[in-house]
Order: sequence, then C-alpha cells, then structure tokens
Amino acid sequence: MTQGTFPRRIALATDLSHRCDRALDRALLVAKAWQAELTVIHALAPPEDSPLFGSLRDLPSWRRPLDPVRKARDRIYRDLVREDPSIDIVVHVETGSPAEVVLGAARASHADLIVTGVARDELLARMFLGDTVDRLIRKSPVPVLIVRDRAFEPYRTMLVTTDFSASSRVALETAVRLFPEAGISLFHAYDVPFAGYLGRAEVEKQFEGYGKDAADKFLAEAGIAPDAARKVSRMIEHGVPEGLLRTMPRIRDAISPWWGLMAAAWSMRP
Repeated sequence: MTQGTFPRRIALATDLSHRCDRALDRALLVAKAWQAELTVIHALAPPEDSPLFGSLRDLPSWRRPLDPVRKARDRIYRDLVREDPSIDIVVHVETGSPAEVVLGAARASHADLIVTGVARDELLARMFLGDTVDRLIRKSPVPVLIVRDRAFEPYRTMLVTTDFSASSRVALETAVRLFPEAGISLFHAYDVPFAGYLGRAEVEKQFEGYGKDAADKFLAEAGIAPDAARKVSRMIEHGVPEGLLRTMPRIRDAISPWWGLMAAAWSMRP
C-alpha cells in the first residue's frame, strides 16, 4: 500500500467465539468504509476420534456427523448475511494450525490487513493475545488490527505503543494512514533498573527530557505529514508497559471505549 490508500482486501481471523464477533463487527465496518473485499478465515482442529469399525462412509447418512468444514462455512455465511449482506465476502475454512492457516489464506487472498480478536479481556497481559494472535503478530507481513470492543462507529481514538524502533514507527505510520480521522496517542514506557533505590521523583527528574526528545525525533523521522505528526499526543510514563496499560486511568480514558491497537504492527516491514 502507498501513502494515502486504504486496504483493498481484508482478512478476518476468527475462532467463531463471542470474542471474535467483536472483530467481525469491526472488519465489516472498515470493509464497508474502504469498499474492501473481506476474507473470513477459520481453522479447524484435526479430528481426534474415528469409528471403531470401518470409516464414516460406511455409516448410514443419519449417523454421520455433519461435515465440519461445511458446518463452519454455513455458520460464517449466516452471521455475515445477518450483519451486512452488502459486503463482498469470501470464506476460507481449513484444517490445521490456526496461525499457519490464517497466514496462508491471507497471503493467498493478497490481504492488506488482518483483523482478529483477543484471547482474554486483559489489556496487553500475557494471556491477552493468546498463542495464535501472538504468532500472527510476529509472522504477518501485513498490519494486524486487534479488536477488543464492539464496533458501533469509526475509531475515535487509537493508541500506538512504541519502543522508538523502526518497526514501531511502521505501526504509527499505519495507524495514521488507515485511520486519519482518529486521535492518535503515542505511548512509551521506560523502566529504569534499580529505580526503587533512587525514588520515583529522582527517576522522573533524570529522565524528564528523555521521553519528549525521543518522541519528537521519532515523529520527525516517521513517514507522516507534519500536520498529522503535530496532532499525535505523547504519553511517556515510567514503569512496565504491560502494567501501565492495564491499570492507569489516564491510558484507559484515552483509548476507551472506541479504541484500536496498532501495537500488533511491531512485526511489519517498512
């Protein structure tokens, strides 16, 4: 994608749970806004049990279990038609490792963005992402948008976490490009070794200018327009990032209830 363009193809990774219903809502919303094709991807677990005698084909039709692929596809189409029948939809159901199925189907569909839900409702806790989403973040060659809340309208605010690295710069650029109307907050947390011996006031005094200077340099080097850079608010805090994101009211107020998380873009290439 080039600057100023929106994704033409979106991939939604879903396990068909209630958590991914929220990702489905958001995927439909952005697909409609961007007039993009939506590919819904679901991975089936390999079958564990088989008949003691013979094969499933030897059983009478009324005893055979429903084909899991067809069952999943029917459910996805039912949900999609109920939500918004006007969106251009492709459904992909395959047996295999969820992360590998999603990445393979996203590549095959030439997706520009992968949308998915959370494993648990804990903001950036270790279990927040879950193994599958964690692997998507690390291996995906395209942006990954993690959805936590129900989607009722376009994003008002978006939090971009950064360690001031080149890959997190891509996350900021992606957030600004895909959601130009959203208020962007740039969040960085620094943790000083043995800070407990120094005292919080002394640590904050010593690092008072560090965060502002680093953020200014980061924004200046980002591939975004100067006007867009000036609109980005800075949130520089002392502490462990995961803990701050979970507990600080200031951060929760900035990103809730209409929030998006582009931290998943850490693994993207420029």
